Amino acid sequence: MKHRAFSASITIIAVLLAGCATITTSTTQTISITSNVDGATLFLDGAEIGTTPFNGVVAKNKKELKIVKEGYRTETVVLSKTLEGMFWGNIIIGGTIGSITDFASGAAYAYAPATYQIDLKADDQAAMEYEHQLVVRKFSMIYIDEISHDLTVGQGEYIAALIELLGTQADPSTEIESIRSALERSGGDQIRFGEAVVALM
Repeated sequence: MKHRAFSASITIIAVLLAGCATITTSTTQTISITSNVDGATLFLDGAEIGTTPFNGVVAKNKKELKIVKEGYRTETVVLSKTLEGMFWGNIIIGGTIGSITDFASGAAYAYAPATYQIDLKADDQAAMEYEHQLVVRKFSMIYIDEISHDLTVGQGEYIAALIELLGTQADPSTEIESIRSALERSGGDQIRFGEAVVALM
């Protein structure tokens, strides 16, 4: 009797979980979008969602992000996703129907990354200048921890590489102090640090 009651309970739980993937896994996600240009309009699969800088909740079944600003070249980004761990949990439990629903609603996925930095090229900006700024910004953002360490000891390969990328021909000690100031102003935020370093060019 106890065995039948236990089996019935397991069956009921399995049935409930089979169709409840959208309860255990959200169909929305918070993402952040920044740019070298504030006030650029953002479109997610053609629907306007706001302007840069953006931090908000969006549906997870979207594919394409477009950023538009008058006077700048429009940029389009295909959003990358990864499967949520809960999706696999639903499959193991036996939730095939619920998992199919997850694919349609986006609940099976998560945007990865969930933070985007999208640079826009001004219509009147030279391509070489734009590419140079992009390289400096990316290097600063990616290696912010290593640059911070080099600033602490006053030298190092990362700070030397950044100074070379800046190409301002200023005295190295002056450049180091400028980069140190940029790091302090950024508060350790990667995006703000990248912007601050580009402003030194």
